[in-house]
Amino acid sequence: MPQVWQPTRLTRQQLEERRLAAQPLLNNPEWTTASIAEHFGVKPSTVRVWRVRLSERGSLEATLSSGRPAWLNDAQIAEIIELLQQGPDPERFPDGRWTTERVRDVIGLKFDVWYDHDWIGKLLRRWGFSWQKVEKHAIEQSPEKIDAWLEEELPALEKKGRSWRNDRLGR
Repeated sequence: MPQVWQPTRLTRQQLEERRLAAQPLLNNPEWTTASIAEHFGVKPSTVRVWRVRLSERGSLEATLSSGRPAWLNDAQIAEIIELLQQGPDPERFPDGRWTTERVRDVIGLKFDVWYDHDWIGKLLRRWGFSWQKVEKHAIEQSPEKIDAWLEEELPALEKKGRSWRNDRLGR
């Protein structure tokens, strides 16, 4: 008998498909536990589990995997999203930025649910927010002085640079 390649791990859908294919054979007296196990590439103990499950539930269909229950309900999430869209409180956060630590504190103080700040980043992406990089500049920077420098000093430097380049290149 040629060896057939099989993946080491099957998906939930593939596992269910295999169980459902075996379901008609489980109550067939012509098929033994060992023969069903060999036919579907499982251990005999798995076939016995399938038989018990079939007798208890009446089917071998997959059950839903609920996972861990959410700590926040939909109304609370909507409230958080609205709060984040309004922006941070200028009295508490004068720089006007949301950080994961700040969002964590707001959620914790408002709903008494304390997430890790790394998980807050994942929640924010799930809720449609994206990571923003803060533009860094000197605190003492003055927009008026920058505009004046760009209008007066920069053109003179550019002219100086051209003449220096032309001298070096022999033009």
